[in-house]
Amino acid sequence: MFKLPLSFVTDQYTKLPIVPTKTTCAGKTFIVTGANTGLGFEATKHLVSFSPSRVILAVRSIKNGEAAKAKIEAATGKKGIAEVWQLDLSSYDSVKAFGNKVQGLGRLDAIIENASVALSVWSPSEGLETSLTVNVTGTFLLAAMVLQKLKDTAKMTGEKTHLTVIGSGAGFMAVGKLEKYEGDILDSMSVKNTPMEDRYGFLAQIV
Repeated sequence: MFKLPLSFVTDQYTKLPIVPTKTTCAGKTFIVTGANTGLGFEATKHLVSFSPSRVILAVRSIKNGEAAKAKIEAATGKKGIAEVWQLDLSSYDSVKAFGNKVQGLGRLDAIIENASVALSVWSPSEGLETSLTVNVTGTFLLAAMVLQKLKDTAKMTGEKTHLTVIGSGAGFMAVGKLEKYEGDILDSMSVKNTPMEDRYGFLAQIV
């Protein structure tokens, strides 16, 4: 049975320093994936509160994204900043379409790749187990798609741009387990009977 350590729960309430300011966010464009719930929602709300030019909620469900946008605008009192774009990381076509749309932005100062899934039922997508597609290959395909826009923005503005992929402490739960797998690790993790703790430990170590 898959068990989470107590620290996984207590760490959710850790208070971190709030770094961004209105000065550092003014006029900038941000993308947050998985922005309609959890950490992504809170990060998006936090960014909107500093009045950047735009914050793009990259979400699988437009309906859920619009609901999150409404909550963010109500909480911050800021309208005309948040916008919702569709992104399904389990589909490479969706990732490519999103990445191509990003190229049309005037600038991209940072992207927070927060979206992930943790499935209790095995299911495939794009030739891999879905959590691998969403959390690894889809996530890094998106990173590759937007990297040039980040570089172009840095060159244009003379300021640093940022690409952040959210990780997890779950990687520490798979120490010593992954060495038993041979060959292509993605193929090994996509086998239906692979233990869940091994799969998610691998995912956490990758990101």
